[in-house]
This record gives sequence, structure tokens and C-alpha cells, in this order.
Amino acid sequence: MGKTTDDRPAYLTSDAAKYSLGVNRGPLLAKGLDESAALEQVESAGGLSLETRERTRRNKLARHWKRFWCIYLLANIIFLAIFLPVFFLVAIPAISQLVVDKSDLVLVKAAVMQPLPNSIQLTLQSALDLKIALPVRIEPVKLDLFLRGRGASNAWGEATIPGMTIKGNTTLGVTNTHTPLQNLTTWVNYVHSVVFQKESTLSVKGTTNSYLGVLKSKVTLNKDVRSPVLNQFNGFSISDSGLVARRPDGTNLIGNATLPNPSVLTLEVGTIVLDVKSGDLVIGNATLKDVTLVPGNNTFPLTGILDLGKIVSNLGKVLSSQANLLKTGNLTLDTVATSVTWNGTRVPYYTEVLNQLTLTANVPVASLLKNSIHNLIRSSENISSLLPSPSHIGGINSTGGDSTRGPGSEVSELSSKMKAHIAMRDLFRDADPVKRDTIIDSMARMHQKL
Repeated sequence: MGKTTDDRPAYLTSDAAKYSLGVNRGPLLAKGLDESAALEQVESAGGLSLETRERTRRNKLARHWKRFWCIYLLANIIFLAIFLPVFFLVAIPAISQLVVDKSDLVLVKAAVMQPLPNSIQLTLQSALDLKIALPVRIEPVKLDLFLRGRGASNAWGEATIPGMTIKGNTTLGVTNTHTPLQNLTTWVNYVHSVVFQKESTLSVKGTTNSYLGVLKSKVTLNKDVRSPVLNQFNGFSISDSGLVARRPDGTNLIGNATLPNPSVLTLEVGTIVLDVKSGDLVIGNATLKDVTLVPGNNTFPLTGILDLGKIVSNLGKVLSSQANLLKTGNLTLDTVATSVTWNGTRVPYYTEVLNQLTLTANVPVASLLKNSIHNLIRSSENISSLLPSPSHIGGINSTGGDSTRGPGSEVSELSSKMKAHIAMRDLFRDADPVKRDTIIDSMARMHQKL
């Protein structure tokens, strides 16, 4: 054995040294092995192969598991004991509530019928879309019906939804259910929003149990349902109006009133009595009987009592308030509800709300006068008994009539006949005679032009 220059021992380099004993010998080779074989032997002797290592690792894990399996089992039991209650009591209800919160609730049909001072008959159908493919079963749920600004504690009523299975888009609600009015202040506010606004909101809230398969969770439905409503009866009109001979109940005005309803709501109102006004002067009243508003345009017979004596005595004031519109050939009639009754019982909430609404209709003067004259003529006598002859109506002459008379004589004769007609005298019985004759002369001239 020699030494290196830095005093480190040097291995023997001769072939014989490979088979020598001692700390300085080289790798021990078997006889007959070449260098590559010797290298394999050295690598194998220096460590385990990959396969052997993997087998050794599995053996170690197996021995470890056999030794500590009870600890792992206990740890899993503890984990599941903590996780499963959290999953079923927290995660599942939270997911169910999130599904409900993200769902859409749309009003598809509603009806308020049989309005009494303290109750209504309610139909309320809404479409609920849970946006999940799995069916969800719910138990019966009592929904508070309220206004968001007043809170569920001030609900105006409640509706109980029966238990059912919801899958996708499902309709749920109540039909023809007697519903006591629990908070009249909230109810009046809701009715006001339905009458005056273009779109109204009904808030609903209730809690129930839902089942997704066998998984049970408690969910709360707390939704605002928005829908179009009456919008102050925009488009209200009075048509086919005219004076008639005074009836036993005092009626001397008839026509048709149209009340638009752009909502999905059917509303049974009852009999509405309205003041009829020209400007700020009340000139009579009108009645709409048995009003039930269904979606779309609703037309009802209108009967009224005009105080013609008051109109004649205040003719200057009436004409002044109508001056601008009369230039277009129309006059304005304003109507304001003074009472609403259903089945003979006063409905205070409808009366209160409708009393705040003024309905304005533009009535063509020519149509009003034409209808009035024909109504009065036909009320008690044949038209030929009032006019000089049938051929002179509208200024049309025939070979059998007196063609020598001009339009002025026809107007004068018609005016005289109208003044003498019993229906006309009764209609204007409270009017000043001079002003009455002036109005009749105007009506005769208007009829001649029509």
C-alpha cells in the first residue's frame, strides 16, 4: 500500500490486490467476472432494486396498518361523526335555501272576489321555477301576504299552500279561499298600489320542510312577486252617452264606461257611485253596477242623474271650465267615486282608495246631443210626432214634404216641438225658462247639422 502526496491511503492497483483483505483493498470481485459484470455486482451489492424497494415499502405499510389500524378507525369515526351532522344539518339546508332564493316566482293568475269589510275570497296562482332537474317535495306551507315596507308582521292576510312535489316550473297557490283581512291598514296600502301604480309588488313569506329524496331540510320562501296592475285605469272612457227622459229613480243620463285592466288580476268591486264634475262644479252623479274587472278592457252600462237646473244656472262657469276642450268639439266629464258597495254592504277600502282617483273622460259634444235628442224623442212618442215630417230630419227633403221651407224654419219648428215635448219639459223642469230655451234652440241647431 502506498500513500498519496496528501497522505491519503491509496488502493492497491494490481489485480491481486482485488482479492486482498484490508481497508485499502479495492472492490471484491469474483473470479472470472469481467469489468461490466463486476459493475453490476457492485451496484446490486450497494442497494435494493426498484422492485425490491416497492415491495419493501408495501410490507412496511402493511406492518404499520396491522399495528395502528384501530387508531385509524377511531380517527375516521371521529371525522364522520363531525362531518356528517355538519353536512346534513348545515350544508344540505344551506344548499336547499340557496336554490329557493335563486328561484323565480311569477304571478300567473289572481282574483279578489266577494269583497266584504273584513274579508275577501282569494285566488292566487304563481309559477315557481327551482331551476333544478330533481323533484323536490314540500310540506304544506302558510304564506304571509304583506308589503315589504311594512314587514311580514303586518301581513294583510295569509294563504296556505298544500303539500306537493315541485319539479322544474310548477304552479302553486290557493283557489277561491276565504281570506280574513288581518291588517286593514296594510290592505288599504296594497289596494292603493294596485289601483294607482303601473306595477305592484306582493310579498310572500313562509317556512316549510322540503325533501330531496330522503334528505329533509327546512326552507323559507321569502319572495317579492311583481306584476302589472291597474295604472289609474289609464284609457278610461265614456261612450254612447246621452240624455234620456227622467226615470222614476231620477236617471236622465245613460252611456257606457270602459275601464281598462292590463293586469292578470280579476277584481270584483261591486256597485260604484261617482260624482260627475265639470271643473270643480259637481253637476250630478253616475252609477256603475256590479263591476267586476277582468284582464283586458271592461265596459259597463252607466246611468246617471245630471242636475240640469244647476248646469243651466251655472252655464257661464261650466262653459268657462270647458272652453279649451269645446274648441275640439268635446267636453270633459270628471268622475270621482263616493261609495262602493258589494251585495248591499259598503266596502270601505275600495271607497277610500277610489275616492282619491279622478277618472276623466272626453265626450264628443255632437254625439252627446245627437244621442240625447233621439233618446228623448223615442222615450214616449214616435219621432214623426216631434219633427215636422220624417223627411226633414237632418235637412233632407222628399217629394212628399214641404220643400218650400228652408233649414231655418225646420230648426225653429224642431225647437218649438222640443220645448213643448213632455220629456224635454220634465228634463229641464228645474232650469230657468230663458236659459232652458237657449239650450234647446242650440240642441235643435246642432241636430240640424248632424
